[in-house]
Amino acid sequence: MHSLLAFLLAAVAAANPLASRQVSGTSTVNLGNNTGTPAHLASGFIYGIPDTQNQIPDHFYTDIGFNYARAGGAQVPAPGRGWIWGLTEYKNRFASALSNYKTARKYNAQFIFLIHDLWGADGSQNSTAPYPGDDGNWDSWDAYLTQWISDMNANGATAGLSIDIWNEPDLTYFWNAPQSQYLQMWGRTYHRLRTEWPSVQLIGPAFAGQPSASDNWWTNFLSFVKSNSSVPDEWVWHMEGGGGDMEGAYGALTGMLKTYGLPVKPLNIDEYGTFPEQVPCGSAWWISQLERVNAHGLRGNWLSGWALHDFMGSLVSKPNADTSSYSPTATGYFPNGDYQVYKYYNLDMTGYRVGTSPSADLKLDTYATVGSDMVRILTGVRITTGTWQITVNDLSAVGLPVSGSLNIHTWGFPDTGGHYAEVDAPNDLGWYAHTYSGNSVTFPIYQTDALTAWAFEFYVG
Repeated sequence: MHSLLAFLLAAVAAANPLASRQVSGTSTVNLGNNTGTPAHLASGFIYGIPDTQNQIPDHFYTDIGFNYARAGGAQVPAPGRGWIWGLTEYKNRFASALSNYKTARKYNAQFIFLIHDLWGADGSQNSTAPYPGDDGNWDSWDAYLTQWISDMNANGATAGLSIDIWNEPDLTYFWNAPQSQYLQMWGRTYHRLRTEWPSVQLIGPAFAGQPSASDNWWTNFLSFVKSNSSVPDEWVWHMEGGGGDMEGAYGALTGMLKTYGLPVKPLNIDEYGTFPEQVPCGSAWWISQLERVNAHGLRGNWLSGWALHDFMGSLVSKPNADTSSYSPTATGYFPNGDYQVYKYYNLDMTGYRVGTSPSADLKLDTYATVGSDMVRILTGVRITTGTWQITVNDLSAVGLPVSGSLNIHTWGFPDTGGHYAEVDAPNDLGWYAHTYSGNSVTFPIYQTDALTAWAFEFYVG
């Protein structure tokens, strides 16, 4: 059910006792655990920026606190297939990436340059396409880096720059050459770029697979960068497999870093979320996951062709977006339901963050802040239905009594119409009183569809 009536019924149910419903798990919020200032760490996306400057109005970026972009000219039509097809095709891809860089910097967002895409290995390359170091020959790769470094310097495009040395080399879709050749490429490229630009962030390995001591891409990479003195400035991987959780992945990474004697560095999950997860409840779940381990995150992009360079990672839409009349240069943008989650996350969730934990089954997760006026809790169930609950502990930490009645305001974030439909605001589902004791309050989440996210608010004392 996607109707407003369904959301209203769910909200009314949230005010009633659980009765005979089976509760699958509890997500907790600890108001006494200040975890720092909100920085909307999940408000980035890969590609999604039109190559025409200012095509998407400013407020769509600023309302969500856009702070990270990632691009490299992928899927620009011929003649724009990248370096391996000739200098003209490189220049057209570079122009696309440079435009996206300028858009990112307009909003003071960090820009991750995908140099594998500019090279031409964006997944659209043919089976005989060359890779850096084929047959031990590095001449083309070295010349490519010389050209790119010159072009970046000529355009003053190194401020706010990070470089993914290669994207998802653990997938033959992007790196169809031996792993040993990849490691050689990493070392050569890292030291070349570190010499050229000492202050530019060199990040990686951007594997598709999350950290695991049983994954030889990870173990061989960590061993190599230790011996080669080419440790990335951020540990980067992707969470798009539809499984896993950030605490588990980060725990595996820290264990391996200890094993190999490597430093803990900032985290960047520069692709997160499957396409089905790019709905309000999925986005709220991922926001909670990323914030818990202080990881920056960029929404994955599951579109192709010119649409890859549009729609802000499936957060906005426009007329004819999903029809044969789609135009990459058309305007008339509007937000979808997923966008409203990020807007609330950025504009409303101010003050300071507090600690949360997911339900034991990892299906329900929460992100919470304490502002000068209200506690705000954003919650999402990971693309399923059922009944869960949220327990908010240490109410006295925000000036509330240890027992009594607490009025909680509920917002519903529907996915009405899907990725391409207009949703201009969340649904205001009203205020409901909850009796509590023991310095904590518990209330249920009746997830009657697999799309809707929720926010709960109550005044501080």
